[in-house]
Amino acid sequence: MITIDDVKQISQKISLENGISDDNLSEDVSEIVYRIDVFECDDTPIIDRHIDIEYSFGDYYEVHEENPFFQFICTLRNLSLAQGEEEIILFCF
Repeated sequence: MITIDDVKQISQKISLENGISDDNLSEDVSEIVYRIDVFECDDTPIIDRHIDIEYSFGDYYEVHEENPFFQFICTLRNLSLAQGEEEIILFCF
């Protein structure tokens, strides 16, 4: 699991990336989940790795693998892209 201080860093980066004031968004984070979705396209699997940051008020922010912010979050938890699990809960309040 990542710490509340990590959640504050993540919230600050989201705020900066979206040009909004922080206003303690970190307090509204209810869950951060690393997900691997696999879709079949003909016989070829398409793998979508992303991190969902879910808020207590119902919204969520999705960080895709190609975003440098994705790697920042993975580094906090020492996650590897080769992980076989489809869902890893990184933070839950």
